[in-house]
Amino acid sequence: MGKIVDQVSGSGPVSGEAVRCPICGAANAAMRYCRHVRWTFDQGGPVEFARYALETSAYQHPRGYTVRDLPEAWWRAHEEWIVERALERFAAADGFVFGELADLDLLTLDIWRAYQPEAERRPIPRQ
Repeated sequence: MGKIVDQVSGSGPVSGEAVRCPICGAANAAMRYCRHVRWTFDQGGPVEFARYALETSAYQHPRGYTVRDLPEAWWRAHEEWIVERALERFAAADGFVFGELADLDLLTLDIWRAYQPEAERRPIPRQ
């Protein structure tokens, strides 16, 4: 398990047991991750994870916005919603966030749509 000083400084294992990935079943421990680990809790909270998703996702806002364009007040006001969205898209267990790469894009899409909803399109008339 390691010494308490090692755990706090991050140089030792946080827990004696590895965390199993719910997708592939691989054992994950400190600095030994399967390909489904998208985030660890020691990197930050849900808002930091959402910002990471926006920065790394291939999906860009159609109007050309970047992560820096979202005001800090918006992040604070939507923090609970961001947590709900992240838990809907990803599995979080014992300090790890698991998910597919495409889930980052879907979370990004959710955030951009919440920040600036697209106008409802007119229906196409059928004849």
